[in-house]
Amino acid sequence: MRHITANVAQRDFNGILDTVIEFGESVSIATDKGTVILIGQEEWNGLLETIYLQSIPGMVESIREAREVPASERLEDIGWDIN
Repeated sequence: MRHITANVAQRDFNGILDTVIEFGESVSIATDKGTVILIGQEEWNGLLETIYLQSIPGMVESIREAREVPASERLEDIGWDIN
């Protein structure tokens, strides 16, 4: 994450926006009143989705368990042929 001041952000706001959008780099912008984080929409949507999934009882445990099973076995369970 890149850290800049509000003055720097004001001077090159369009360039900063392009960097966030094109490269997915978050930017921390410090002001006298506090700090804000500028992130791209895809990252924001991903964070919201993660929060939502973690709010479902048992979902985190289910994902952990699924990761422990080799991919080939998971595909057999659902009947997909990857060959």
